[in-house]
Amino acid sequence: MVSQDTKSYKVDLPEAGEILSAKERQLQIEREELRRESQKKWVLTSLLLVFVLILLLGLVYSVYLVSEETRIKSKAESSALTRQVELANSYLFASPLKAKAGSNEKIRITVFLLDSKGLGVAGKSVVLGKDTNLEIEEVQPVTDDLGKALFDVSSSSANAYLIEASVDGKVLPQRVSVVFE
Repeated sequence: MVSQDTKSYKVDLPEAGEILSAKERQLQIEREELRRESQKKWVLTSLLLVFVLILLLGLVYSVYLVSEETRIKSKAESSALTRQVELANSYLFASPLKAKAGSNEKIRITVFLLDSKGLGVAGKSVVLGKDTNLEIEEVQPVTDDLGKALFDVSSSSANAYLIEASVDGKVLPQRVSVVFE
């Protein structure tokens, strides 16, 4: 009789509960990774929105500053154009007071037309008195926002000249004396 030795092998199989909890842990890890990714996307989106908002605010502020400057400038320009010239407040001066006759030397005549408050009157045509011995170059015959008009005078003959300016047909009370030697 042959004896058979039967050996039994014991195989450790995980129980169903262990398999289920491992899958749950894996799912939990995947969910956590998805949540982290979602948070990263949310943070990046929020930062992008904040950046765009800051850019938009900067643009709006820039537009405001430009429009405010334009409004202030146009207000000043329009008021300078509507002011009335006060002849007693207006004046002229020469620099230098002497120049060489018959040369390229010129004397700059500056005229300021001012209103009753001493503010410049813009847009007025200024005319210097005519003398046949004087050459008058109109550098800026129409007054700017400061009420300033500019002329250069020269002469081929040596003499002293009394220069006067007029606006709208009215002569300024002040005159300036220049000498060409």
